Amino acid sequence: MLREPHDTATTDIQETVFVDCTLRDGEQAAGVFFTHQEKLAIADLLDALGVDILDAGMPSVSEDERRTIEALLERGYRAKIAGTVRALKSDIEVAVRCGLKHVFLFMPVSSQHLKHKFGITLRDAIPVIENAVGFATSQGLNVSFVAEDSVRADPIQLASLFDRVSEIGAQSAIVCDTVGVMSPDKIEKYVCTLRMHMQSGIMLGIHCHNDYGLGTANTLAAVSAGCQMVTATVNGLGERAGNAHLEEILCVIEDICGVKLRMNRSVLPRLCMKVAIASGVFFPPTKPIVGMNVFRHESGVHVDGMLKDRCTYESISPEGLGRQHEFVLGKHSGRGLVETLLIRRNIEARPETVARILKRIKQTKEARDKTPFLEMAENLNRFWADHLSFPEADFWKIADEELATDSQEIGEKRNYVQTNTG
Repeated sequence: MLREPHDTATTDIQETVFVDCTLRDGEQAAGVFFTHQEKLAIADLLDALGVDILDAGMPSVSEDERRTIEALLERGYRAKIAGTVRALKSDIEVAVRCGLKHVFLFMPVSSQHLKHKFGITLRDAIPVIENAVGFATSQGLNVSFVAEDSVRADPIQLASLFDRVSEIGAQSAIVCDTVGVMSPDKIEKYVCTLRMHMQSGIMLGIHCHNDYGLGTANTLAAVSAGCQMVTATVNGLGERAGNAHLEEILCVIEDICGVKLRMNRSVLPRLCMKVAIASGVFFPPTKPIVGMNVFRHESGVHVDGMLKDRCTYESISPEGLGRQHEFVLGKHSGRGLVETLLIRRNIEARPETVARILKRIKQTKEARDKTPFLEMAENLNRFWADHLSFPEADFWKIADEELATDSQEIGEKRNYVQTNTG
């Protein structure tokens, strides 16, 4: 991602490539699926935002997945379209047939994953990885090697593996906190140790999950330590507690790290809402960057400060996100907002009148029935139970029908054999 000059840049963050994984890792969140049209609409907005690479999915999953990937390749995006493949020749061949030029090739590297998933060690896995990366590059693919569960593997051993995949032709290697067990200081130390023992100049990437709510923080720490490729998802959508949040990372790098990116931040509210609606995983009003309350103020002290200088209680500019400030009347309102609203209509009121208006506002707010809160909670729980699950009753209906079909076919074959051999 190219950057424009920025006078206040005070960070050593290097050139960064942004990879969005919403269409693949985001869709792997339990109960979530995107339709073909939803994937195209989300991808349109991601390209408008300015991400560099879209991880469009796993071509080996289904014919529908391949059809969507092919459709994305035809849209002429500025962003590159990539697919995710296992370290299998068959997966790579399917990616090539789809027309992909970029793949994320993944394989576990921790003893925990290798032992329990495959019954092998890292020494056994290395030839598999070498053969897969070699075959993929021989097919003309640009390969990013994704080291699943990296942070529970020895960084010194991983350094040697990354050097090897670079020698074979991989363009980047991605460090993964697959189960979200790192903290910012630990991930920074891990990446620094990894880089210290690497001989190649292969680009390093980072992929963090959010099990402890540290996905974004860990990603930023890894970037500061030298990772140049960032992977994230919109709204942090993903398995379990999700992934690092794309919208948060972008805004932190620009606003806090002082690095100007060529990103169209005004797209973020539409993009985040599109993903929320398509996934059924909605975000709260307090969601950073795009939540409804991010630029809304009720507290009298805060409103007074905002009326005097907007920077008093806001660090993010709403205009860049296509939004604006908003003041909300309620239990914690102060005289300043009441007076401001009256003045806007050229109304002058005595202090005691302002006080009476303010008192009634607070009484009205506190007298409101909270039954709708309970109803909303029940509705959401019912919605998620229905739509982010697959009812066991439906499973047994399908299973019984298919088992009955098998039984009928077996019976027909048995009758045929008896009739023609009797």
